Amino acid sequence: MLRYRAHKGPVKAGRPFGRHVGRQGGRLNPALVRRLNVAKVFHALRLAGGATQAELAARTGLDPATISAVVRQLREDGWIVATAAPPVERRGRPPMRLEIDPAAGMLVGARLEPGVVRVLAATLEGTPVKNWQGPAGEDPDAAVADLGKAVDALLDDLGAGWEDVKAVGVGIPALVARGGHLAFGPNLGWRDVPMRERLTALWPVPVAVDNDTKAAALAEKLFGRAQSARDFVMIAGHSGIGGALYLGERLVRGSGGFAGEIGHVTAVPGGRHCACGDRGCLEAYLAERAVVEQLRDRSVAVGSYREAAQACAAGDAAALALLGELGDLLGRVLADIVDLLDPELIVLGGSMSHVVPFLLPAVERRLEQPALTGVRSPCRVVASQLGPEAVTMGGVALALETVLGLPAWWEDPDAVPAGEAAD
Repeated sequence: MLRYRAHKGPVKAGRPFGRHVGRQGGRLNPALVRRLNVAKVFHALRLAGGATQAELAARTGLDPATISAVVRQLREDGWIVATAAPPVERRGRPPMRLEIDPAAGMLVGARLEPGVVRVLAATLEGTPVKNWQGPAGEDPDAAVADLGKAVDALLDDLGAGWEDVKAVGVGIPALVARGGHLAFGPNLGWRDVPMRERLTALWPVPVAVDNDTKAAALAEKLFGRAQSARDFVMIAGHSGIGGALYLGERLVRGSGGFAGEIGHVTAVPGGRHCACGDRGCLEAYLAERAVVEQLRDRSVAVGSYREAAQACAAGDAAALALLGELGDLLGRVLADIVDLLDPELIVLGGSMSHVVPFLLPAVERRLEQPALTGVRSPCRVVASQLGPEAVTMGGVALALETVLGLPAWWEDPDAVPAGEAAD
């Protein structure tokens, strides 16, 4: 994990990755400002693909002294390297071009689904390197053991060891409370599982655990279609339908960490049974299992989102009709979300990405209808460019934010890393 050193010069917070900066007793917490500055500089360098210190100052709005201190720390910790920048016609020493060191280590993201675990290794810049998929047990103990085996298999395939891994992030289709505690996973049948504690005991590196769609939203912000969005909503479909709210440039978790459960909005009062125990939830219609069941009721034999998309692409009238109906259903829910939250962007992802092209026309028609007030802000609905890997890339995003020191900040604005003084 990155070390955070005191910078005795003036600290300019600029605009952190997210809106709120921690305070202690009504004043800025210098330790958190330093952590945010490190993250801000790193992300600016990652997105630029390399930059000089002057360019980083221009991109981040941080003062040169702060940039210099952060760059020195990142170089000492082995995260970035410096090379001579292309020559320019001026006197003095040429500036050094900074880049993320490709040999600095890797991040591992994981997605735990009912019966299946999928893991992915990526560079510190978020570039996927290799993925691996295998079975997962039905109870928490077996699933954790299988997740451990999957990560070991991934590392073996890469010829890598734990010394090469900076952190692991795991997305789970469940209500995940602060601290990575799994409160309830209706599609897993799990309740009250100290998931992060178990995984921390399993691996010798920092571990982050979160709801799968919140993880996917973070990946979409760092690596995907929402990089420039201040306010967006993420909806991901797998065994269930998950939602995440990214508003005011931060991931909204709510008082217990459960905000964003769009899949359990009532879409059809008194409708199909949902795994949560209620009826008519959006998930009961749009989750992979629900789509497969509804298509089979119409004599379309498919077993997954992918096969449903293949049936639509082949011109199957029944499959196209159902996806049109489901798109209209989703559009009605999204119209309410747009009226309520006024986001600029809605991203549809996860395994549901396969069928998104056949949902979008009806979704867009529904959103084009005027709101009750006659006014509705423009809102784009797009397919995630991360596709089915949205959650595993979400794990990568969680891992990256962990080694940058940000998850504790999201959970507790006054938190200070162990062993670090506030001033």
